[in-house]
Amino acid sequence: MAGTKRPSFLKSQKEQKRKMKAQEKREAKANKRARAAENPGQGAPIEEFMPEEGAEMDAPADTAEPNG
Repeated sequence: MAGTKRPSFLKSQKEQKRKMKAQEKREAKANKRARAAENPGQGAPIEEFMPEEGAEMDAPADTAEPNG
């Protein structure tokens, strides 16, 4: 008769809770994908925020150099 015994009440409650949490996670992920599909191109590409080559981040471009 091995394997016919049911899990304890607390174990079954814990398993039920785990399954509910996993289902909520799946739904949240699906909702996130659906929102992303509705609004394509919402995120700006990284290149827009990167400085041009040779540009210095510390000094503004229109200031005169003291040694120049």
